[in-house]
This record gives sequence, C-alpha cells and structure tokens, in this order.
Amino acid sequence: MKKRIISIVCLFLLISLLPGCSSDKEEESDAIIVNDQLGRQITIKDQVKRVVSTSYITTSTCLALGVSDQLVGIEKKASSRSIYQKTDPDLLELPQVGCDVSLIAKTAPDVVFMMKENKNLIEDFEERHIKVIVVDPSSEKKYDAMVSLIAKVCGKQNNAKKLKNYYSTKKSKMNSLGTSNKHVYIASKQSIYRPVTPSMFQSTILDMAHVKNAAGSIKGVYYPTIALETLLTLNPDMVIMPRNASYSKDSIYNYEFFSSLDIVKNKKIYIMPEVVESWMDPVPSHILASLWLSYVLHPHDYTYENYKKDVIDFYKEFYGFNLDETLITK
Repeated sequence: MKKRIISIVCLFLLISLLPGCSSDKEEESDAIIVNDQLGRQITIKDQVKRVVSTSYITTSTCLALGVSDQLVGIEKKASSRSIYQKTDPDLLELPQVGCDVSLIAKTAPDVVFMMKENKNLIEDFEERHIKVIVVDPSSEKKYDAMVSLIAKVCGKQNNAKKLKNYYSTKKSKMNSLGTSNKHVYIASKQSIYRPVTPSMFQSTILDMAHVKNAAGSIKGVYYPTIALETLLTLNPDMVIMPRNASYSKDSIYNYEFFSSLDIVKNKKIYIMPEVVESWMDPVPSHILASLWLSYVLHPHDYTYENYKKDVIDFYKEFYGFNLDETLITK
C-alpha cells in the first residue's frame, strides 16, 4: 500500500513537470490576446507596465485613457505639443524615440503602439522580440477600435467605456439639433484645392454634426488635389480652414475667379479652432470639432456658452487640467 501511494505521488510530480502543465497553463490563461488593426494576433503574457507611443495620435489617446504612468517613450518633437505640458509635464522628460527601433529598444518596452503607415518596421521589431501593435484610426469605426485596443492592452477598459459614453452623450445632443442641408467643405492646410473626402477620418467631423460633405463625390484617402473648375462646380455653402493653413480667408475672398462662389458672396469661410491641439486629427478631442460646427450651425439652440463649457469639461474629465477659457475661440 505504501509503495502504491509513493508511486501515485511520483506520477503527479512527473505530470506537473511536463510542458504546458501547472503554472505554465495558468500564465497562458492570464495572457492578453488581441488582434491589431492589421489583423495580426498579439499575445502579451505579462501585465503591461512599459509602453512606447510612436505617434501623437496614440500618445494623446493614451493620455485620455489614463495610460500616462505606463509611458516610457513617445514620438519625436513632442515638445511642440502644449497639451502634454498641461496634462503631464513629466512626459516631456521621456525619451522622444519616434519610430527609431534602436532607441525604442533601449526603453525596454512591454509593448509599442505604431501607426499603420510605419508597418514596414514590423520585421525590425520582431527581430528584437519587441511586441508592436499597429493601429489604423482612418475612420470613425476604426478609431473606436483603436481606443478599445489600447485600453485592453493597457488595462484601461473602464476609461475607454467612459470616453465612449461621452461620445454617445454628445452625439445625442447633436442629433437633437437636427440635420442641416448645408454642404460643408473642409480644406487642407496646404491648399484650398485639397479637400477632405468621405474616405478620410476628418469627414467624421461633418457626419457627427449632420451636414453633408461638399466634396462627397471626390475620391481619395489623403487630401487629393482638385481643379479650380471642380471647386466652382462643388460650390459649397461653407468652407472650414485649419488654423495653421498656408493661405488666408482674404486670399480666397479676394481671388477674382472665386467671386461666383457662395462662400465668397455670403462670407462663409470659417477657421477651425485649435485649443491646445488640433481637433481635426483622429484623437479624442475630434468630438469638439463637431460640437464647434454644431454651434456655428445652430447658435440659438447650442450657444457659445454651452459649447465653451463642453470644451472645458472635456479637458478636465479626460486630461485632468483646467483649460483657460480665453483660449477657446468661436
């Protein structure tokens, strides 16, 4: 009987030492498994504590999700981002590594968030055994997926839920204002002849404000160039310019070939506000661009004071700082 008990104990010990059993199985069950936005399956066995963000888009999203303490490296030229100074000045002390694989390796990251445009670097990361997750916020749906992806990897699902609930609430507010029949044209900072097309993320700003994209018939995924004749044919009701555009409103108003355009006759060219960051990028604050446009379209139902309060509350809620209201422009 004693020999039998010893044999059974030895058998259990042997089984526990086999690959894939006992503690190894427990580790696998606790692993985070995600598909990035290229469809690559990524398995992360341990809790993510060290994150590198290679782009302003992913860094700003990380901040809104409360991932600041996990960041160990960020994009280059980060010092130009005033929102970082206001949210967490310590961010500017982090290595500004961009997509430099050698510099990123020195930060010993658990995971790296990288934009789809840099997917050619995946092999370099894999050779160094660095987990890289590719994101692609090129549409509203893909942007939402990026937020969920970053939140899951970094253990911030509750914060992602809070952000998405905020979007839902503000979209309901804009829905209540009704649909406008205005055809709105968003121009690039380089040229009035390079519009936002329906295939671009920035068209989301128009969709949420319930206006039509005046360049809805134009194909292209990144500010395609159109001819003067095409712009005259489109004849938008409104034009929105970025604040840092290389041209001015007066250059459009005073150009003789634009004299037949409604935007010139009715003085309907607007400059998109840029409060501590660009609202036209796929970052959490893009909802503020739609709220601003809703204010422009429905100033009696959604007043400037309401719009201003929404901007202040947004940055307090998701970035943790009190915004100077004098920075908010009409």
